[in-house]
Amino acid sequence: MSDAVITVDAAERVTSMNAAAEALIGIAEAEALGRKCGELVGSEICGTNCPVMAVWERGETAVNFNVALQNRLGRRIPVSICTSLLKNEAGEKIGVILSIRDIRPVLGLLDALHRSEEEIARQEGRLRTLQRRERLGEMVGRSAKMQEVFNLIQVVAKSDVTVLIQGDSGTGKALLASTIHGVSHRKEGPFITVSCATLPEGLLESELFGHVRGAFTGAIKDKPGRFELADRGTIFLDEVGEISPSIQVKLLRVLQERQFERVGGSRTLSVDVRVIAATNRDLPRAVQEGRFREDLFYRLHVVPITVPPLRERKEDIPPLVNHTLQKLAAKMQSESLGVSSDAMDVLMVYDWPGNVRELENALQFALVRTGGDTISAQSLPSWIGRGSERAERPGKPLITVVEEREREEIVRRLVQCQGKLSDVAKALGIGRTTLWRKRKRHQLLAG
Repeated sequence: MSDAVITVDAAERVTSMNAAAEALIGIAEAEALGRKCGELVGSEICGTNCPVMAVWERGETAVNFNVALQNRLGRRIPVSICTSLLKNEAGEKIGVILSIRDIRPVLGLLDALHRSEEEIARQEGRLRTLQRRERLGEMVGRSAKMQEVFNLIQVVAKSDVTVLIQGDSGTGKALLASTIHGVSHRKEGPFITVSCATLPEGLLESELFGHVRGAFTGAIKDKPGRFELADRGTIFLDEVGEISPSIQVKLLRVLQERQFERVGGSRTLSVDVRVIAATNRDLPRAVQEGRFREDLFYRLHVVPITVPPLRERKEDIPPLVNHTLQKLAAKMQSESLGVSSDAMDVLMVYDWPGNVRELENALQFALVRTGGDTISAQSLPSWIGRGSERAERPGKPLITVVEEREREEIVRRLVQCQGKLSDVAKALGIGRTTLWRKRKRHQLLAG
């Protein structure tokens, strides 16, 4: 038999054992005969829970009694023991037979199976993670740098810690801030944005903290500020590096105490708000030069997240293009929009100083120019095409490049403003008469 077999008498002394038992326990039958079986198997069940005595006294059969025995070498071996009474021809009890099976191979197989199941689960989890993390909210990116950003977003979203987002213009700092809010426990609360760079100091203070009636000329009624509006939600301070020193002092108090007074008011207000700030400025340098308060910087710089420029993560360009075209297709009520292979080659070569914002504008411009559903290399803005050809042909005269870029910018603004000339002139920072002259020079006048 492959299983170990031992017989014992009423006194639990060994009366016989087979070769398998000798090999398992590590003792010859001649040496084992007459000895207590407990001395040989060294199991934790010997004594109070002894299966031999249970069979002898109660006539029970113990099937698959799983224990660990200790062999002659001191090695503990997991086994399954089955016991039964031995009787003579007269039906009298004369002993107990033990069948002992080494279950290490079975346990090894089960362990290997369990490890395989765990590995499959881990691989499936990794796959789900990879599929999920190519897009987090409205943010898109499969590169290692964007994976780090996604990981940080998921970490900071679990708390109310202040976050400072840094990165070049057009990298998507505002989108990152809204994504943090969208995956946090405050997602049901308001998300309030303040553009610190576009508001003058007096107006910015009122926008941030609100004002009371009569606080200044034109304050005809009480008005809540953005911090009040963001209560139980998130406030996003975009381009925080542009605020004046006097506003910095008041902002510092809000970050420290979550308290403030409206402009012209005396009542102290408290808010429960999470603060996220963003800047494309070098704030540590601004601190050294005395343009930004050091204590405010460290209040904002609790968890810094840097959004990498597009030129450092070009593998994200294809998914960004697809994502942008899906959004444009929905706006244009088109079934699908695509990019030709030669156009994608051009997009991959260009360095994108305007980052994701420039990429989105270039795709929108190209769709208007092509008039179809597929963007070709020829429909892309000319300066983007030149980026891929710069190494192959000599550059054009500077005056020609400037003229071309000016024409492309006017066309882009005309598309963006839907032909409203006053809006185009304002966006370009020129008067309508100047705009007319430029359109005439670039042959952009109707008729």
